[in-house]
Amino acid sequence: MPAIVIKDYTWRQTSEFVMLNVPLRGHPAKVDLFVIDNYVKISFPPFILELFLWADIAEKESECTVTDTEAILLLRKIQIGQEWPSLDIQNIDNETRRKYRNRALERFQADVEERERIKSEKRQCLQKEAVKEQISINTATLNKIEAIRDAHRKQAMEDFENWRSKAELPFLPDADGQIQENRKAYKPPLKWFKDDNNTLKSRPMTDDEIFNNDTIDEGLRSVELKELEEPPTSGENVNVANDGNPEINEKIEEIETERNFFDGTDDSSSEDSESPREFESPSFAKEMEGKRLRKLYAKKRNTRPGAEFVKAVINGELVRRKSIFEEPSRSVPLPRRNSTINVTFTDRKFPTPARESSHLEEQEWLEKQAEARRKIGFDTDDLRLEERDPQWLNDKGDEFLKVGNYLAAISAYTCGIKISDKMVSLYANRSAAQYALGNYRRCMEDCSKALELMVPKCESNRESRARCHARRGAALCKLSSPQHGIPELEAALKLMPDDKSIQCDLLAAKQHFDVKD
Repeated sequence: MPAIVIKDYTWRQTSEFVMLNVPLRGHPAKVDLFVIDNYVKISFPPFILELFLWADIAEKESECTVTDTEAILLLRKIQIGQEWPSLDIQNIDNETRRKYRNRALERFQADVEERERIKSEKRQCLQKEAVKEQISINTATLNKIEAIRDAHRKQAMEDFENWRSKAELPFLPDADGQIQENRKAYKPPLKWFKDDNNTLKSRPMTDDEIFNNDTIDEGLRSVELKELEEPPTSGENVNVANDGNPEINEKIEEIETERNFFDGTDDSSSEDSESPREFESPSFAKEMEGKRLRKLYAKKRNTRPGAEFVKAVINGELVRRKSIFEEPSRSVPLPRRNSTINVTFTDRKFPTPARESSHLEEQEWLEKQAEARRKIGFDTDDLRLEERDPQWLNDKGDEFLKVGNYLAAISAYTCGIKISDKMVSLYANRSAAQYALGNYRRCMEDCSKALELMVPKCESNRESRARCHARRGAALCKLSSPQHGIPELEAALKLMPDDKSIQCDLLAAKQHFDVKD
């Protein structure tokens, strides 16, 4: 849609200022103002005012006041006292206008970059000051923590010194203690021998005998082999020099411990008895000792690695070992059960996977898109629940269409169509907004959809059908298809023969394409 240039502005000047009054038609909600050097531009669609002033002004010392009906600009002259013969330069050509306009834009861009540089330097300075302040605060905090720790450490050392000075005093000084014998203290091994009367006796071994193991082993072995060759009889009178001697009892305990070790029934943990073992008679002790020695040597012979397997091979017997493959239930594992795992993912607006490194950039992009949608005047995310109604959206789009905000109107109509795609007015009104923006193909599609929905054809929708035919004919003519567009305009004129705008459009189309009746 072409812009309308404002001509009815007024101005006056003093020795220091130039005052410009620009009327605002239609009570615009937003007025764009751009003033720099000798270039002034005021726009509020579809109206615009562009001036190339006779001399430069100081834009930083100028002021602007916007009311409901007019905009008042108070522009300060750079050369005070200079009289302007006119407000703008007269008889300026397009090339000079373009030169002044580009110079103003370059100056504005340079000013913006300078302000950004100053702001960045100020931000960096503030960040440095903040870092220094944070370092000083952290240092003070650490010093305070260290002082508290030193105070606690000093107090703990004082408490420890006080406790140690008191702990050196004897505990219960009046109590009398009793010295007990350490039953687990080291005792030399016993040497067993028989005297002239064939009586078994023992004595502690000397250091030479302890370190000369061959002599000890030979002596013990001779006694043990003799006992194995001559087992005791039930009627034999054997005199063991026991008489409660702890050395004899310890020898018996050593033999029992060795037997339990080879038998796998070591119960040394339960040898905490306080009294030594006693036997009922010396003959019983002799018989038990012989049995223990026999079992000991038999166990030593049978505990060689692989002895059982060697015996079986010699005897011709096959030794079979247990295997899991002998049991079918254990050889093959059972099959797994089938199951379905349902995985649900959060809806994502980006085609790539979510990454923590790009989360901030994505959020910034979404915020920019939302801000861009709000700038055009309409965003579905800002609607309340009661506002999500197609009729309300249709009325909202009509309001945008009246003030010339065609993008917002199209957005409102489209949102209403998503909610209710059978509402004729949404398609008809959106076609008008599309035509205003020059989207003639989309305008033609919306008109065709509206005409399809306007059935049955009756008097109540006759005017709407005529508007859709006229708008579709105009769009077809814009697309250089008069053979289809002019019949559409004629069909609209048949529905509304007295409509002046349709008559003018049909006449203009025939004259433009040189179509004769």
